[in-house]
Amino acid sequence: MTELTLTQQQEAQALLAKQMTQDIAEAHEAMGMIKAFGFMEKLLTVSNLKVLSEIKNSKKYKGLSYIKEDGSLLTVSTWEEFCGACNLSHKHVDENLRNLSSLGEDFLETSQRLGLGYREMRKLRQLPDDARAEIVEADYSEATDKEELLERIEDLTAKFAKEKGELEGKLKRKSEDYDAQAKVLANRNERINKLDAELVKKEKLIATQTPDQRGGALREETAAISYKAEVILRGQVWQAFEALEAHSSEHGIDHKQFMSGVLAEYQLILSELKSHFNLDSTPSGSYVPEWAQDEEDELPPDVAEILDKNANAE
Repeated sequence: MTELTLTQQQEAQALLAKQMTQDIAEAHEAMGMIKAFGFMEKLLTVSNLKVLSEIKNSKKYKGLSYIKEDGSLLTVSTWEEFCGACNLSHKHVDENLRNLSSLGEDFLETSQRLGLGYREMRKLRQLPDDARAEIVEADYSEATDKEELLERIEDLTAKFAKEKGELEGKLKRKSEDYDAQAKVLANRNERINKLDAELVKKEKLIATQTPDQRGGALREETAAISYKAEVILRGQVWQAFEALEAHSSEHGIDHKQFMSGVLAEYQLILSELKSHFNLDSTPSGSYVPEWAQDEEDELPPDVAEILDKNANAE
C-alpha cells in the first residue's frame, strides 16, 4: 500500500474535519427545525421523518454539542441522546420510522390525516405483504371513513391470525409425523444392526460346523418357524374365527364362506409346499434323523420318550 505524503495526510485530515463539521451542522439544523416548530412525536411529518432517518442511518448526530435548558453543555454520542435533544422519544421516532419504511410515504400521510394510532399501524406492519398491500396501495380520498379503514385492518388481522394458526398446526403435525418416522427409522436401523450382528455370529458358527451339525441346526430353525406359525393358527386365527362365529350368532350374518376361504388359502400354501419339495402326505421311516441315529442311545430321556411316542402314533 502506498504511503501518503505529509501534505496528502494533512489534506485528508482537513477534508475529514470539514465533512464532520458539515454532518454536525446538518444534525444541528434538523434539531433546531424540530425544536423551533415544537413537533410532537405523533405529529412528525413524512418530510421530518425522512430527515431523521437520514441522520440516524448516517450517524451524523455523533459529536454534536448543544446547551441544555439548565445551561450545561452536552455532546451527543447516541441516537437516543439526539432524540432527547430534539425533545423526542427515540422509541416513538423509531416506531414512526418503521411505519415509513414498511407502509410508505403516501399511506403514512393518510394515516396521520385519519388519525390512525400506533396499535393499528403495528397491526398493518405485521400483516403478510399481499394483505398489507390491499390497504396500503388503495386510493384514499378526503371522504375516506376512518372507522371503515379500521374495520378492514381488523378483518385482515383476524384472517391472517387464523391462517397463521392453521399453518402452525400443519407444521406441528408434520413435525410430529417426522419425529414418529425418525423413531421408526431408528428402531428399524437398530433391528437391522442387531440382525447383522446375529448374521455374523451365525456365519462364524456355520463355518465351524460339520455337515451333520449344520443339518441339525437347520432343522431346529425350521421347527422354530413352524412352531410360530402353529401358535398363530391355534391362537390368533382360532380367536378370530371364534369372534366371527359369535358375531354370526348375535347378528345373523354368515361368515362361514369367508372362514372357509381363509382355510383354503392355508391349504393351498401347504399343497404348494408339498408339491414343490416333492413331499409325502405323511412322514415315513424313523423320526430320528440319520445324523443322530448312531447316537440315539445318548439322547436325553425326555427327548427319546417324545420320539418314541411319535413313532408309536404312526
